[in-house]
Amino acid sequence: MITAVFALWMVQNLLTTTEDNQLTTLSGQYKSELQKLLDSPKGDVLFDSYENSQKGFVPSGLQLNQMAWLVDPKGQIIFESPSANKLGLNDEAVDEVFPMSALLPSVLERPAHGYHNIRANGRTFRIGGLVITSGELNEYRVIVAQEITNDAALLAQLRWAFAGLALVLLAAGGVAGYLLAGRAMKPIANAFQRQEQFTSDASHELRTPLSILKSAYEVLDEQSDRLPEFHRNVLKKSGREIHHMSRLVENLLTLARSDNGRIELAVSRFSLWYTINQVIEQLQPIAASKDVSLEWEVNQEGNRQKDSMIQADEVRIRQLILILVENAIQYNREGGRVTVALDVSLQTMSFSVMDTGIGIEHADLPHIFERFYRIDKARTRRSEGTGLGLAIAKQIVDAHQAKIEVWTEPRAGTTFRVTLPSIS
Repeated sequence: MITAVFALWMVQNLLTTTEDNQLTTLSGQYKSELQKLLDSPKGDVLFDSYENSQKGFVPSGLQLNQMAWLVDPKGQIIFESPSANKLGLNDEAVDEVFPMSALLPSVLERPAHGYHNIRANGRTFRIGGLVITSGELNEYRVIVAQEITNDAALLAQLRWAFAGLALVLLAAGGVAGYLLAGRAMKPIANAFQRQEQFTSDASHELRTPLSILKSAYEVLDEQSDRLPEFHRNVLKKSGREIHHMSRLVENLLTLARSDNGRIELAVSRFSLWYTINQVIEQLQPIAASKDVSLEWEVNQEGNRQKDSMIQADEVRIRQLILILVENAIQYNREGGRVTVALDVSLQTMSFSVMDTGIGIEHADLPHIFERFYRIDKARTRRSEGTGLGLAIAKQIVDAHQAKIEVWTEPRAGTTFRVTLPSIS
C-alpha cells in the first residue's frame, strides 16, 4: 500500500511540476515582453485604458490550452490573451467564456509564484502567476492558466488503479502471511502439545511413588513418639515436602488436562454453604499454626444459605475454595484475619475470601493468574506454595463460566470474590 501511494505521489508530482514549469516560463516571458512593449513608442497608448486594448496582448509561444492576463494593482484586467475570451479549446465548447472576473478575487488572494487547480465549466485548470516588483509595472500581476483536464482525469484513473492494486497486494500478502504463519506455527504447536503430554505423563508417573512415600510417612508418623527428637524433626520436614510434592503433581495434572481441553466437570447438585464450611474446618489447624484467625461470616439469612443448592462440580469448587482460603492464610501476617462470606441471590451465588495480609502491588495484579508467577522473590523462598494455585483457580472458574474478581490494597489485604451462575 505504501508503494502504491508513493508511486501515485510520484506521478502526480511529475505532472504538477511539469505544468508549473510551463506556467512559470510563460509568465516570465510575458513579463519580459510587456517590459519591451512599454519601451516601444506604442506602449503608452496601449496602457491608457482597457478599452483601447480589446485586441489584447499575446505573449509569444502561447499554446492553445494556455491563457494569460495582466492585472493592475487595483485588480482591473489590463490585457488578456485571445484564448482567454473563450473557454473551449475544441469544437464542442467554443462559446464558453472563461469566468476570470468571478475567479479573480480568489486568485489575487493567493501568494505570488504559486499555482493551484480550479474547476470551471466542467474542466480543470491550473492557474497562478507572479507580481512584478520593478519598473513601470510595479505591483502589476501576471496571471497565467493552463487546462489540465486530461491530466486530472489521468490522475483520477491512476488513483483507482493504484487503490485496486493496493487491495490486491494486501489480500495477497494476507493470504501469504496466513499460510506462512500457519506453517511456522505448526512446529510450535506440536512442541507445545508434546510439552503438555509430557507434563500429563510425568504427573501420572509421579503419583505412584509419591503415594508410596506418603503411606510410608504415615506409618512412621504413627510411631514418631518412639523416635529421637532429631528423627522426629526430620520426619516432620519429610512429610511436609511429600505433601508439597503431591500438591504440585496434582496441580500440574489439572493444568495439563485443562490445556488439552480434557478438564471434565462432574456436575451435581450440592450445598455450597456446607462445602465452604468443610474447607474452613479443614484449614483451621493450619490457620492456628500461623496465628491467623479464620472466620466464617454468616448473616441473618444463614438458614437460607445452608439450604442453597448449586449445580457445579463439587470437587473442583472445593479445590477452588481451598486454594483461595489457603493463599489468604499463607500470605497473611501473624495475628491477621481471614474472613469467608457467602452471598446468595435469585440468579447467582458468590463467595468472598478477605484477608488482612500483605496485599498485592497494583503492577503485579494483571499477572497473578499466570503460572509460576511470583510477586515477591523473598516471599517465594518463605512460602510453601507451588505458584500454580491461582492459575488453577482461574481454570476452574472459566470451566464453570463463572467470574473471579480481585480487590487489593498493598500491605493492607486482598479480597477475592467468585460469582457462580448456576443456582437451583
